Amino acid sequence: MSESVQSPGAKRRGRLGPAETLIGPILVVAVVVVMAALFVVGWWSVRAERTAVVAARTAHVVSSSQLLADSVHSMLSSGDVAAVRRLMAGAGRQNGFQSCRVELPDGSILADMEPARNAVDTLADTWPGGDATGEVIQQVGDGELTLIYPIKLPGRGIVTLRVEASTGALGQGAGMTLVVAVAVAGAILILVVLLYRPAKSRVVPFALIREALMSIQSGEADPDALKVSDALGPEARVWNQLVGQQDRREQDKLLDRALSSAASGQTGSGSFGVIGDALWHGIVLVGDEMRVSYANGAAAVLLKSSREALLNTAASELFDEDVISALREVTRGGDGRRRTIEPGQTSEDGAEALRFSIRAVRDDRGKTGLVLIEDVTQQRIAEQTRRNFVAQVAHELRTPLTNISLNVEAAVDDGEEDAELRGRCLNVINQETQRLAQLVNDMLSVSEVEAGSMSLRENDIRLDAVFADLEADFKQLAQEKQVKLSFDLPPKLPVIQGDRDKLAISLHNLLGNAIKYSPTGGEVTVVILAEDGKLSVAFKDKGIGIDKEELEKVFERFYRAKDSRVKEITGTGLGLPIAREIVRRHGGDIDASSSLNQGSTFTINLPYKPEAA
Repeated sequence: MSESVQSPGAKRRGRLGPAETLIGPILVVAVVVVMAALFVVGWWSVRAERTAVVAARTAHVVSSSQLLADSVHSMLSSGDVAAVRRLMAGAGRQNGFQSCRVELPDGSILADMEPARNAVDTLADTWPGGDATGEVIQQVGDGELTLIYPIKLPGRGIVTLRVEASTGALGQGAGMTLVVAVAVAGAILILVVLLYRPAKSRVVPFALIREALMSIQSGEADPDALKVSDALGPEARVWNQLVGQQDRREQDKLLDRALSSAASGQTGSGSFGVIGDALWHGIVLVGDEMRVSYANGAAAVLLKSSREALLNTAASELFDEDVISALREVTRGGDGRRRTIEPGQTSEDGAEALRFSIRAVRDDRGKTGLVLIEDVTQQRIAEQTRRNFVAQVAHELRTPLTNISLNVEAAVDDGEEDAELRGRCLNVINQETQRLAQLVNDMLSVSEVEAGSMSLRENDIRLDAVFADLEADFKQLAQEKQVKLSFDLPPKLPVIQGDRDKLAISLHNLLGNAIKYSPTGGEVTVVILAEDGKLSVAFKDKGIGIDKEELEKVFERFYRAKDSRVKEITGTGLGLPIAREIVRRHGGDIDASSSLNQGSTFTINLPYKPEAA
């Protein structure tokens, strides 16, 4: 319709009526009332929240530190200093303590949540000093809580457990900050209402959709190039559906035009043969005698034959009974609707999965059956992989949850009378909790990678502390499996720039794999080199090894080697892909070399600025 032609209704909508002119002021008043209410509620919420947060955090710190003190007493009574140090490191991180340590009366540190601060190597028989009153000292400051527990060891002396933690109290200006934030938000809302303009949301799905639209304008027609990831949300899924529908409509138009051309005997650049060969889906025409009258190049490839061999071939020699039955129905008086024959699951040997869509096409010679063949192998592989992953994750979650449940029951039933049993149960619960956390972190990391939203929070990384924590985290696991774990570090390690938490995930995944796939009595060595602006971390094991043909595939998500020994070891196939993605986002890469039954070496190569050392 021309812009100069307007309906009466359109002319009436050109100006606001008396009632419509009141919409703006009414909205403004409504927003002001709502913001005032939020102002009052927010102010009182801050006051109540401050009190609740402090009380809850204080109760948690007191109960956690009391339980920690009991465990320290039990472990030191038996002289197990190593267990106390592991307990300090785990409890400090788990409970979010700022400081957590066991001190001797002379102030020397026996065990600290930071392993580098430990000053005393062994527990003496006796030591002087220390006046124990039996009372716990509790010091409360501005948002800080300090608890001091005197622990008397029979026949030896007094040690002190000192715990420092933040109570999570909000600052004095938190209430005013919230009020100001609410007021600013209200002002922005009022401005938006007055201007009647929607806020522009710069989110990933819309940015990608806009990019796809620009590609269409530039001539891009491939639907796979125009689609975006479904993981980006409902907008992305709707956009993909629209692209798919448009692609199917274009194909139908092209097929109808081509079939009309074939029926009329046209030749040339617009003929059926030329158009059919331009399609990436296979097309086969079957006459009422159930013989092939036409097949394009894509059909010949998908059916693993040649076009010459396909012509005049009986359809029963090419398709299974379901497809033949659908062809008979559409060519012998069917209702003309499309029939789709879905393939089963793709087998593990990589056989192709083909989808057949059958429809009737009318021409002067009667009805012809058209078979549209699509290769959906990759789609089926992805679906099967995700099903396997869900099953594996369910198994991985069930084991630690069962162990936690059993140890909680044991600690509750018998831990009151047996402190040693309670300590063992707490250690198991802590280990299984870390295992669950690692699994959840892997799943979140995969989600970030698939959505393209993984980001780095760069800061200074002290490599000496990172590798000290790494050794402490895996020392017990290596001992339990009787695997010799050694670290070959240079005299001095640099301070590099990067995301410490994500880099730690890569190191944990590689070292965990090296120990997990090493046999009992094996050996794992971590070799670190840092020179000329290049950091190299090699994880060497003498385990089962990886076949050369599968060496690069292990970096694919959810992939696990076909070696029967690998299937007996729990795993999700996520560790190596996540590790490589993180290292690559830091500007480096992971190299791998392996020989069956001789072991594997995975090496992180990471650049850094020497001046940061």
